[in-house]
Formats: sequence, C-alpha cells, structure tokens
Amino acid sequence: MVAVLCLALLVLSGCSATLSGNTTVWHSSTAEGGGTQSNQPIVQTPRGTLKQYVNDTYKRNYETFYEVDDVSLTFVSENTKNNVYTATVLMRVVKTLKYETVDELPFIRGALSALGLQTYPYSQAEEQKVQLIKQKNKDLPASKVTNVVTYLDRTYDELTRYIGKSYDSYLFMYVTAPLTASLTIDSNSLKVLVEQPQYQRIELKDFKPLPAQTMYDLGKQSMQRVLNGTSVPMKKTYYDPWKVVQYADKYTSNATTMCPGTTIANDKSKWNNQQWPYYDFLCSTDCADFASQALNYAGLPVEPGKWQRLKDSSNGWAWTRSSGLRRYLLQQKKVARSVKSWEIRAGGIMMADKGHTMIVVRNDTIEILTDAHTNDRYHEPVLPQDNWYYLNSW
Repeated sequence: MVAVLCLALLVLSGCSATLSGNTTVWHSSTAEGGGTQSNQPIVQTPRGTLKQYVNDTYKRNYETFYEVDDVSLTFVSENTKNNVYTATVLMRVVKTLKYETVDELPFIRGALSALGLQTYPYSQAEEQKVQLIKQKNKDLPASKVTNVVTYLDRTYDELTRYIGKSYDSYLFMYVTAPLTASLTIDSNSLKVLVEQPQYQRIELKDFKPLPAQTMYDLGKQSMQRVLNGTSVPMKKTYYDPWKVVQYADKYTSNATTMCPGTTIANDKSKWNNQQWPYYDFLCSTDCADFASQALNYAGLPVEPGKWQRLKDSSNGWAWTRSSGLRRYLLQQKKVARSVKSWEIRAGGIMMADKGHTMIVVRNDTIEILTDAHTNDRYHEPVLPQDNWYYLNSW
C-alpha cells in the first residue's frame, strides 16, 4: 500500500524519488495540487507546500522594501527516504525597489539628516551642491565639504542605476521535513536553510533586511564618519568598479557540480580559461584568484613578482590568497580603502574572516549581492558580518 501511495505521489509531483541536476522550475503563480473535481479538497505535493512556504516567507520578509515580481524554484535534488522529505533548491527572485528616488531610501534619509537635508541635488552642478552643504553646515571646513560632496555623488551614481529597474538574485536552499501518513508535508514542520558564505546556513524566516530605522541610523553614522574624518573617500579611483561587476557577472554561475573529492561547487566551463587557464588545484581555492582577475580587467595592472598570478609567492601570494590580496590593495598599492559593512559599494570586495573573497555586484542599501568562486555563485545575497573585511575602490 505504501508503495502505491509513493508511486501516486511521484506521478503528482512529476519527479523521481531522487533528482540530480533537475531543472524543473516552479513559479509563484503556478497552480499546485491534486483533486480533479472542484468539490474535492486540494492535496498539496511536497513541492507545492514548499513553494507556497518559500513564496509567502520571502515576500513577508522583503515586500516592505521591494515589489517582488516573481519567485521561482529550480529543484537540484530531491529525496523521500525514511519518511523524510529533503531537497536542494535554487530560488530565483525578481524584484524592484519600491522607492521612486534615491532620497527616499532609509539609509540615504539618515545620511542626509546628518547634514540637515531632506534631498540632495545630485544632477546639479558641483558649485550648487557645495553651496547647499555650506548653507546647512556653516562651520564645516572646505575640505570636509568636498569629502561630503564626493561621498554623496559616488553613492548616488550607484543608487540611481537601481531605481525603477528590476533585478534577479539567487539563493540555494536546503530543505527537510517529515512526511505525513499521506506522503505530504506540513509547512509548520518545514526547515528551509539558506546558503551563506563559508558553508553557513540561515533559516529562511530569519533571512531578511534590517529594519528601516536601523538603515536610517546606519546612514546617519556613515555621514558622521565622513564629517569627522573617520571615513574619507579616495581622491581618485584606480580601477573602474563597474568593470569589476561586469567581469564578475560574466565569469561565474550558480554551479551545482562539485570539485572532485570536495563539496565545493564549480563550473569551469564558465571561467575565463582563455586568459587565465584553469588548473585542478584552483578548483576549490580560487576565490581570490577570481577577484584579482576582475580587478585586473577593471584597470589594475599586473605587477611582476608583487601581484602576478602564481608568480608572487614572495609577496604572500597576493593574487590568489585573500590575506595577500587584502594587504596588497590596502597597504602596498593603496588603491582601495577599508569601510564598514554597510558602506560597501558595487565593485568592492568582501572578505570573510576565514579568508573567503567575494565581489560585491550590487548594494542598494537594503540588500548586498555578491559574485564569487569557491563556491561559484552568481547574484547571491549575503548578510554581512562585522568581523569581515570590506574594501571599496573609492
């Protein structure tokens, strides 16, 4: 009898008991369930229950700040052994900021409040911006006025690119739930863990942006750091942050194949093997190598013996080791500066405390997206931690 029920379940769900590399996609608008007559109760398949739970939970966490246009799930693997449902799922979300102007973002409202402003005339001439800052902050020295304008201009340059434009992000999720006697699952028993760097996992219900008030406070702190000279924008940029983003987006993926003998995902067919040849030993240790490639593409030149792929051992492997790369950028070349987690910008580098390097490809002040290798990841949202390192190109 159990075998018959299992077979019925698999027919309803359209999948085998164990799936690997399955590209079946469920969208938030897809109808689910069994029952062929309108007066019969709808029986949710495990996939249907999971999809509904993920859709509802994600929207509850994010709809304060975004219009969530679509949530879709790609099932990488699935299993129903020992009366337990397990699955690995890649979630794709398409969403758009609800804010119509940069000035409305909570973080920016906080930053402007530190200056006594409600709006910033980003599109006006620099002289007009300077006069406005001076008018509201009469005792502020000219050098700090310049720092404020530089900070706001560069921040607005990024954020104006995001207003009114949808974008996609991806999260790997790991699912477990006991099967009921009818081979369904109860949403109350679902455990959905979201992948984060260095093999950490966070429950989906807890994976959400900071409260708006906290964002406001952080924006105010950020501007105060500029005003008191703690955080000073660099006078010039040494590489193009948007080319860092462009390179990162082109040469990574949300891989599900593993480096031999490891649990680290990569897809070397997506790497830039023509310019930077693939080597087996880099399969599971190439996060800094990937970041260095992007920085080089963005305009930072190779420095023989100092910052040169596999030829800079005397300089702490600055190209391929996170600690060496961080020292090279901050202390030796001084082409980047250290910032707080909430100040990181697109084209910046995030380094976890245990050495993992990620490229920031978007920070709209609410969500930070990263591209990385080790694991190969594309547009993965990351919740930053205070003990990590954050490097901006300006």
